[in-house]
Amino acid sequence: IIMSCLRGLAVSLICFLLLAPMLKMVVKDLDKPLIVFAVDNSESVVLAKDSAYYRHDYPKQVEQLVNSFGDKYDVKLYSVGEKNQLQEEKNADFLNFTEKSTDLSSIFNEVATLYGNRNIGSMILLSDGIVNTGSNPYYKASSVEYPVYTVGLGSTETTTDLYVAGINHNKQALKGNYFPVEIKVAANQLANNHVTLTLEEGKEVLMTKNMTINSRNFFETVSANLQATTKGLHKYKVTLTELDGEITHKNNVAYFYVEVIDSREKIAIVYSGPHPDVAAIKSALENAENYDVTVSSVQDFRSNVDDYSLIILHQLPSVGQPAANLLAQIEKTGTSALYIVGSQTNLAAFNNQNAGVSIQQNKNLFNNAMPLYNENFTAFTFSEEARQLLPKLPPMTTIFGEYKATVSSNVFLYQRINNVNTQYPLILFNDHNGVKTGVICGTGIWQWKLYNYLYTQSHREFDEIINKIATYLSVKADKSLFRVSAKNVYEEYKPVVITAELYNESYELVNDADVSIVITAQDGKKYEQQLSKQNNQYVLNMGELPVGEYNWLCSTKYGKNSYSKSGSFSVDEVLLESTNLVADHALLQSIAAATNGKFFLPEEMQQIEKEIKNNDNIKPIANYCKKYNLLLSSWVYFACIVLLLAIEWFLRKWNGGI
Repeated sequence: IIMSCLRGLAVSLICFLLLAPMLKMVVKDLDKPLIVFAVDNSESVVLAKDSAYYRHDYPKQVEQLVNSFGDKYDVKLYSVGEKNQLQEEKNADFLNFTEKSTDLSSIFNEVATLYGNRNIGSMILLSDGIVNTGSNPYYKASSVEYPVYTVGLGSTETTTDLYVAGINHNKQALKGNYFPVEIKVAANQLANNHVTLTLEEGKEVLMTKNMTINSRNFFETVSANLQATTKGLHKYKVTLTELDGEITHKNNVAYFYVEVIDSREKIAIVYSGPHPDVAAIKSALENAENYDVTVSSVQDFRSNVDDYSLIILHQLPSVGQPAANLLAQIEKTGTSALYIVGSQTNLAAFNNQNAGVSIQQNKNLFNNAMPLYNENFTAFTFSEEARQLLPKLPPMTTIFGEYKATVSSNVFLYQRINNVNTQYPLILFNDHNGVKTGVICGTGIWQWKLYNYLYTQSHREFDEIINKIATYLSVKADKSLFRVSAKNVYEEYKPVVITAELYNESYELVNDADVSIVITAQDGKKYEQQLSKQNNQYVLNMGELPVGEYNWLCSTKYGKNSYSKSGSFSVDEVLLESTNLVADHALLQSIAAATNGKFFLPEEMQQIEKEIKNNDNIKPIANYCKKYNLLLSSWVYFACIVLLLAIEWFLRKWNGGI
């Protein structure tokens, strides 16, 4: 009877499991509050007074505060400066105060990106509030939904210092021309001192100016006109006399660079009829010294197309002006063209130009399209200020219809119509058989210039966008078989990266050969390296090099041919952190107030722990979810079946059964 019961139980259990029964479970998942520590690790913290405190006692206090939250909170510790670095260890060993710039807004972006779906309890921001790169962190903080507790480092007292507050200059100048330079000199609490400003290029002194500091808060702008004598990149040095009592002499020296070009690029703007777009684009190009701009109607344009680097065609070919002869010359000479499409454009003729997009209009209707930046666009870069302005710009008038971009096209801006993001291009570029073209798929870009002035009281960002477009289209492609790319200037805290490309006679990328480079510093030290092969290219990352001037010679041999390229670059010392040493606690207080946080001084920072633990909104969140587990997958039931059958077998053998 016992053996029968054992076998029956085993068979019944097997049959039950064959029905694939599942066990429903309600699982509780506790999401601990996330506390983000953002600790300013920039130079300005220790360049001000009390530097001994920030190098010795302050890191211990930070580490004590971080560890005070224990296991009840999920703590993420970040070093903030030019970039944000997550620290694996919960200690303050990373605090070396060597970051060359400060961008506090980026930490809010990083938290939103990485922890947007987490239970973010609060952020603790320890900084002197001195921001010199990126956007204003107050606007980023105003949109977060967690409190930010700020700790004001440094001193808000005016320091005794003489410094170069800024230099305004052209980045480019035409050979033989004079270009203006404005040097801003500031001094605090150094009244009745005499200083000398010296402007040098290499060992040549270009200008000296004696000044008397006549007030406690002194500021003066020194102007100079320099001549661009030789082609190439020129480095200029500004030096101020070092005075006794200054908190630092590091900001008494500043450098700037000007690239001297040999000739202007000629650009022609040809229009079908008068339009404010023409005047806006013309003024933007003329503000850059490296362009010689000609404006003409299509009827009056008689110049040789081959003399121009870029032809801008406003609503050409048009219904009344096919401009067949002009278009034929552009195609024959391979001159770059920028088409501006509008209501007068002959779309059938335009679609035959291989400009990178074809447009089929539906009826005679138009859209109001706002610019939408393409995050994958890499043809050129532009400033953060210009990028932030783009969403604020008014709409352009575009054609209502179907847009078909070619595979080779590269979209710069898309159309945003009635708050809907579309894939219709607003501005795009195309490279067809080595000939560059660009298309602005609408009119009304003149309004961008007006709105730029409305928001910033200047046309700087509008001019930058137009000049970047013109530069990209007008620059002639390098047709050599061996090409080396290196910047003219590298910042001291960024790696020196040099790339190279090697082509065979069919202009196909190859990387069979070895490419070597010799970099020579101004003190004679040589760095001999071989470029690594990556994706049909050659790449060399030298890391961070000492400040100074360098010459390079890159060479290779492919088949029977030898190739070499040479050039130079500078590694520039970054002095952003030493320019302003007065802590901005008002910014930190406004960030705390906007987020329902609180502002503390360093000696009060240990109170933050109590403040957070007493905040009822910073609590763990319990998430309940249902889980289903197959009983068939559990080893327990398998063990029971084996045990039942084993006992039955044992009893049968014990009683002499078969």
